[in-house]
Amino acid sequence: MRAQAWINGDILTLDKARPRAQALLARGGRIDLVGSTAEILAAPKGSNAVIHDLQGGVLVPGFNDNHVHAVLFGDHLLAPNLGGLDAQGILALLKKTFPSPAPGQVIMAFNWDYPACPEPRKEILDEAFPRNPVVLSQFSGHAQWMNSAALRTLGVWKGSPDPARGQVLRDPDGEPTGIVRDLGDTGLGKKRFRRVFFDARQREPRLALALETFARLGITSVQDNAWFYPELFSLARLRRQARLTARFTTWPMGRQPWTIPAMAFLGALGGYDREWVRPGPVKYFLDGAFSTRTACLCEPYADDPGQGLCADPAAPLAELDFLARNNLQGAFHIIGDRGIAVFLDAFEKVLARWPGLSAQRIRIEHAQLIRREDLPRIRDLGILVAAQPSALGDPEKDLRLLGRERALRAYPYRSLLDAGVRLSLGSDIPGEATCDPLLGIHFAANREGPERITPLEALEAYTKGSAYAEFAEASKGCLAPGMLADFVRLSADPTAVDPGAIRDIKALETVVGGRTVYSAPQAG
Repeated sequence: MRAQAWINGDILTLDKARPRAQALLARGGRIDLVGSTAEILAAPKGSNAVIHDLQGGVLVPGFNDNHVHAVLFGDHLLAPNLGGLDAQGILALLKKTFPSPAPGQVIMAFNWDYPACPEPRKEILDEAFPRNPVVLSQFSGHAQWMNSAALRTLGVWKGSPDPARGQVLRDPDGEPTGIVRDLGDTGLGKKRFRRVFFDARQREPRLALALETFARLGITSVQDNAWFYPELFSLARLRRQARLTARFTTWPMGRQPWTIPAMAFLGALGGYDREWVRPGPVKYFLDGAFSTRTACLCEPYADDPGQGLCADPAAPLAELDFLARNNLQGAFHIIGDRGIAVFLDAFEKVLARWPGLSAQRIRIEHAQLIRREDLPRIRDLGILVAAQPSALGDPEKDLRLLGRERALRAYPYRSLLDAGVRLSLGSDIPGEATCDPLLGIHFAANREGPERITPLEALEAYTKGSAYAEFAEASKGCLAPGMLADFVRLSADPTAVDPGAIRDIKALETVVGGRTVYSAPQAG
């Protein structure tokens, strides 16, 4: 690959040795030199070098989203989006999308939520679709609204026993309302996911949609809850064809024991490589979500007497012991403060038997509420926090669910950084509404209360922090000689504008490995 130089720019390198520069030189997908425009122009480049004049434009390291579901994100982009609709609006959209469904055809859609649809009932769906199972996923993905036909496939009706895992909501007469919470993969959902992941004709268009979005938003790396190994086939093919536009770490699901060896076997056959597609942590779930009142809390929800769904305290012991014995990284979905405290207790017990566990960069995903006394414990145990500021997009919902005092100390990014905890940022798309890193930086820097962080701290968490979370800090996260040539040109400097204007900044060009994978359309 011939040399390329980007000159006359305002480059935020995030490299402590040289935080600001005007130009950089890249060759073979990596950065050769960072410095002034004069230094870069004077450096040996070869006669066929390409010179890009930034004309004062801003460059920052490429964003690294610490938590995505790439194929499912593409699936959501193709499916009916119920976000912001009330019950009648949802029915109207479903009838328009599925005007004459065949008997037994499963109807699925995503993103309804309680603020717009506060009283979902199965009878509303029964009337419109009496012969078809209907499964509507709630915004967080931790609850589904089903009609009677769908509930029957789960063995749920009036008088039926409750499942061993999760919750079936019932009215005072014992009649299921149609809402189920944190049941895991139900039969109907599992069939759809298998089609989406195992059929390349469905998987690859969805992956393409996700990649297009990542490139447009300046995201050059993603840490992907792949879960099902066929995604590796598509990523490897795109990589061989030089069409992969973001770097991936792919995560197996910890509660499916066949997934881990399957993904490792495929990686040994060539699915993984050092720079583009790498194995990531094993994923586990230990609680639910705020919006479904299933995150595991120390105190009841402000609008509900329950404290959420908490995993058996023995579960993290077994899972951490497995990770320690096999020297694997783990990513634990934990949102509530009680869930985190139980996890830390388990970690300390396993650490006593396996002292190397603290070096395995075990991750807590989300960590939206943490007891003050647990912040230094997280630091001292060597645990990372992988957070998603997109969850801050609806503060009124947090006030309603948690009350004002807890809502203001939720998403405790300031406290985590002050305690010395390693923090990375990302999106959890499509579990949250957006994966735009600049909007995430806006949320983190402009939130109400004492937990806001500076735009620079948020930018570093989206780049250097996420690189550390995936053991990639030697090649990603800053713009310095030897690092991968992954960067994004922005319409403004997020660390220099008024914080309220950060949300208006756009990615103008995205470069991965020295190759431009996105250029914004020219105005006019």
